[in-house]
This record gives sequence, C-alpha cells and structure tokens, in this order.
Amino acid sequence: QSLTQSVCDLMLSFGEGGDEAETRVSRPFGVSLLIAGCDGDKPQLYHADPSGTYVLYDAHAIGNGHEGAQTILRENYSKTMNLEEAEALVMRVLKETMQDKVTSSNVEVSSVTAGDGYKMYDSERLQALVEAVHRAPGIIDDA
Repeated sequence: QSLTQSVCDLMLSFGEGGDEAETRVSRPFGVSLLIAGCDGDKPQLYHADPSGTYVLYDAHAIGNGHEGAQTILRENYSKTMNLEEAEALVMRVLKETMQDKVTSSNVEVSSVTAGDGYKMYDSERLQALVEAVHRAPGIIDDA
C-alpha cells in the first residue's frame, strides 16, 4: 500500500498550485495503473487513476474491453481460487474481451505471490496458457 500511496501522491502533486507547479504538466501520467504486490503474505491489487486516486480490489481490469472483463471477473472470481484457476480465468477474460486472437506474441502474463514475489511468465509457460484457453470448452471462440 505504501508504494501505491507514494505513486498516487506524486500524481496528485502535479495538480497542485504553487511556483514550482507552473512548469509542470497538469496530469503527466495520463494513465490508469494496476499495482500488485504483497503486504506480508496478503496479496493486494490497487487501481490508481490519473488523478492519483486509488482503490483496493480483489480482481480488476482496466483498458479496452474492461467492461466485459469486469463482468466476467464479477461472475467468476473467488478469493479461494488457487494460482492455476486464476491464470485460467485471466486467459478467459483476455480471450473473450480482446479484438485479436490471444497468442503468446500479443499478451504477457505475470503473477505476484507472497512466496515467489513478481514473476513474468516465460514464453513456454505463456504458450501453455494460450493453448489451454483455446482448448477450453464453453469459451467464446475467436472468429
């Protein structure tokens, strides 16, 4: 939480007045951020908007297609999911909300766990997830 607070404080400072602010861009970040980490052994996911406001979520999506992604997450996410179930849900969200077919060259996947910290998935693990989501029954197939 302290990292998220620091980033958002910096975002907020760009909108404040004063002599120093005259040379600053009003909202230089111009993006929303998903910030994931662990507070001890508890995973945390924050959504920070360009104004510097942040909210804690269990599962969240931003960007193009976020409305559909949020619906899928609301209907299917559970705090009791293990990492493999969460990976499958993430891939389902991508497959059902992306305009392009999900491939290992147009998505990246990473995880944050208390035990392993931040891990960007290598091409082999990512390819396995992509293949699994295309084999999964009941998921909208790409045209």
